[in-house]
Amino acid sequence: MKILSKELALKEDVLQSAFGGEDIGACLRVNFYPKCPQPDLTLGLSPHSDPSGLTILLPDQHIAGLQVRHNGQWITVKPASHAFIVNIGDQIQSWFDRAAESRYCS
Repeated sequence: MKILSKELALKEDVLQSAFGGEDIGACLRVNFYPKCPQPDLTLGLSPHSDPSGLTILLPDQHIAGLQVRHNGQWITVKPASHAFIVNIGDQIQSWFDRAAESRYCS
C-alpha cells in the first residue's frame, strides 16, 4: 500500500492508514476459470466493478476475457506475455476521488 500511495502521488502512509494502519487485514481469493470446451454455451459475468481495494489478475495468454469500459464502450484487454494486470478497485478509486475532490475544491 505504501508503494501504491507513492505512485498515486500521495503521502506514503495514506492508503495503508485508510485500510487499517499497521494492523491492516488482507483477504486473498484465488479463482481459476479453465477454458470452456463449448464457449458458445458460456454465460460469462454481467458488467461489474471490483468492490475490493486491489485486484491482481494473471490472464490466460490465449483467451482474452477481461474487458474495461472506456468512453462508454467495452474494450477487450489483450493479455501481455508474463504480466499481471493490476486493477484498482472501488475502495481505492472512491477514496482517491474524494481526496482529489477535496484538493481541488478547497
